Amino acid sequence: MSTTDGQVVGVVKLIDHGPASDRWNLVLMGDGYQAGELPVFHADADAFVAQLRATDPFGSIFSAINVFRVDVQSTDSGADDPAACGGTGATARTFFDASFCNQGIQRLLTVNTNAALSTASAQVPEMHMAIVIVNSPVYGGSGGGVAVFSRNPEAPEIALHEMGHTAFGFADEYEYYQGCGSGEAGHDHYAGSEPIEPNVTATIAPGQLKWRNLVDPSTAVPTTANPNCSQCDPLAGSPVPAGTVGAFEGARYFHCGAYRPEFTCRMRALGNPFCGVCQDVIRRHLEPFMPPEA
Repeated sequence: MSTTDGQVVGVVKLIDHGPASDRWNLVLMGDGYQAGELPVFHADADAFVAQLRATDPFGSIFSAINVFRVDVQSTDSGADDPAACGGTGATARTFFDASFCNQGIQRLLTVNTNAALSTASAQVPEMHMAIVIVNSPVYGGSGGGVAVFSRNPEAPEIALHEMGHTAFGFADEYEYYQGCGSGEAGHDHYAGSEPIEPNVTATIAPGQLKWRNLVDPSTAVPTTANPNCSQCDPLAGSPVPAGTVGAFEGARYFHCGAYRPEFTCRMRALGNPFCGVCQDVIRRHLEPFMPPEA
């Protein structure tokens, strides 16, 4: 249930691209892995690193990144899985207190953020981001100060999405809060000030679009417009070729009034590439950590 339910047993530099003081440092930790299950955690960490490297644009700037693996053993295996959300009712004594069913949502898997951040920074003082892999086959994850995902084969996509939020300041690009067709109120039209996040905008006036340098002159702005702001845009597919950067209405939990750069993106729906704007932001963020050319 807490850091008394386990211990840190070591730290390994999985990817070494130079001194931690000069690189962008990612720390991977595990929760709910008993001592005999640490080899499983090692394999899970390696698999995530391979997926990160294969995800654009990280592969092209991977030499900017160091990856550290912090081995943490827990008293019990797994995570809390409350019956209130349809889980098994299991209660696991784990170092970071991983639990499903937060805010009444089964897939919302969280850990003790303060414990995770303090542990990561104690082991790697130059840490830029921490991710916790939870030893459970149930699909789940979350973001915030630390990204969390389970061992479910589809769950690492959550970590990539949450890296967008935590490390690079991206907004969610999906155009709903509770879900399309949910009848949600208060999300028809975004009426706030210009969002601070680099991948959403409320300003599409000529010459003022924040990612205008990535928009081809032949691309219409707005590129799509929702005909009925009381619901999500019914368009099932993009009216322009994949990868086209423009201004697509519906983003930041609103059906209308907020725009995203491409029809879809990993920040809109898991399993998709990061859009061109997100990739540009990631590159610009990590390039200062690149080693000097020989």
